[in-house]
Amino acid sequence: MKKKIRVSSKDVAREAGVSQATVSYVLNNVEHVKIRPETRQAVWDAVKKLNYSPSHIARGMKLKRSMSVGVITDRSVTNYNFMKTLQGIKEGLARFNYTITLLFNTQEETFHSEIISYYNSNRLDGFIFAFAAVEDYIRNDLNLKGVPYLIIDSHVSGQSGGGCEVGTDHLIHIPGLAALFKERGISRMAYVGPLLRHREDPKPRAYKEAVKINHLVDCGSYLCSFDDDEIRKMVHDLLMSPKRPQGILAGNPRFGFHTLRVAAELGLRIPGDLLAASLGTSAFHDFCYPPMTAVELPLFDMGYTGAEMLVDIMQDKDVDRIRILPSEIVLRGSL
Repeated sequence: MKKKIRVSSKDVAREAGVSQATVSYVLNNVEHVKIRPETRQAVWDAVKKLNYSPSHIARGMKLKRSMSVGVITDRSVTNYNFMKTLQGIKEGLARFNYTITLLFNTQEETFHSEIISYYNSNRLDGFIFAFAAVEDYIRNDLNLKGVPYLIIDSHVSGQSGGGCEVGTDHLIHIPGLAALFKERGISRMAYVGPLLRHREDPKPRAYKEAVKINHLVDCGSYLCSFDDDEIRKMVHDLLMSPKRPQGILAGNPRFGFHTLRVAAELGLRIPGDLLAASLGTSAFHDFCYPPMTAVELPLFDMGYTGAEMLVDIMQDKDVDRIRILPSEIVLRGSL
């Protein structure tokens, strides 16, 4: 077997024609050290050419850090929103030579104690809650014990426990969506979406306000679990009711796709007999029929921004508590 040749920072310095200290400054993104752009580029070119990978273990021992961040989620690892956000987190942390460790929120009362144990034992340097419910008592405990953490979700929670959050402005687009439904000639709308167990969902309330503002008839908000059969039955009963809506706003893509399917099974034309739109991002909005109009979230940017903010928190820098990123309405064939 061919012996693996380990490339060191000294090799990178020699290749780039700079000192080993300069290599360290560039790779660790050290502030307050002036380095010319061409010098930085020379270092990164050398890193790429030599396929250099810094030793996170050695660096962590030197800095008394693990150089790893725990990413906590309630979602399945196959969930599109989580994976796209995780990609942003990974790339954002890589700029600072941090790796990620996936943790799964078990909703057990002892879970936050485990998080604190990971931090106190230098196994993890900070935590990102990505689409995971974080109750006030957990926030308070993490704040009290000085554990660096950040929350990423489609909207900021508004909870009083403190901590930094990255969210989006997607709720402000709901009145605009309702206005588009009205422009298409409908007068009756309904909302279908998930029934959240561990937190309040602000989307049904935002929907009701949007319907009222646009002088539409509210046919009701219908909520259920994420079970596919339950979603289809709920939508089926709604579309078969005497007060069948002419338009449906789905609280997330899954409910939107089931709306299209049930409508097709009932022989309803979209658009025509029914209009539909969804809140949230999916890789399949362009592939369903008709393609789904949706409020799309900046998932990658949410992860990347969250990673940068967490690094600042871990370095004791001043950080805005709330960061809101812009979303957008993408019009497709369903509306």
